[in-house]
Amino acid sequence: MRKTLSILAILVFFTSAGQAQSLEKLFRKYSDDERFEYTSVGKGMLGFAQIFADFSILTEGQMEKITGFKMLKLQKDSAYQELTDKFMNDIDAVIEKGDFETSLVKREKDKRIYVYKRIDRRANADMLLLTKSNTAINFVWLKGKTSDEEADRATFEKEQRAKEEIEIL
Repeated sequence: MRKTLSILAILVFFTSAGQAQSLEKLFRKYSDDERFEYTSVGKGMLGFAQIFADFSILTEGQMEKITGFKMLKLQKDSAYQELTDKFMNDIDAVIEKGDFETSLVKREKDKRIYVYKRIDRRANADMLLLTKSNTAINFVWLKGKTSDEEADRATFEKEQRAKEEIEIL
């Protein structure tokens, strides 16, 4: 049993290292496309902003410190329908491969908002915000750090889900 859990922990570690690369690849793929608006705010500027703002309130306590912010925005246009579909498929693939947990789903008349999170053993956290409306798709990636307690809780929950899946098999 211990051996199985050790192997599972090693697999989770190596897959989480590759998952950040998938997010990086997605943003790199679309950031130079002129049909997208792209915003990236680095660690220095975010550090300055944290002097004036408490990001833990914005992230509902999930992140104590934000170290990166990236956003892609695509205006929906009938001429871009194929691009829109491909972009959404790429986002769905990253979320699925990245082992993200759904934190929020909000549906309004003409808008859908999704919030996904992922926390690893070293208290690194990723939060994805996806907003789809009739006029645009916004995809935001917040990178940061969470508290050790939150990282321990997330790791424990992930291990519990893995045990349950193994028992089912």
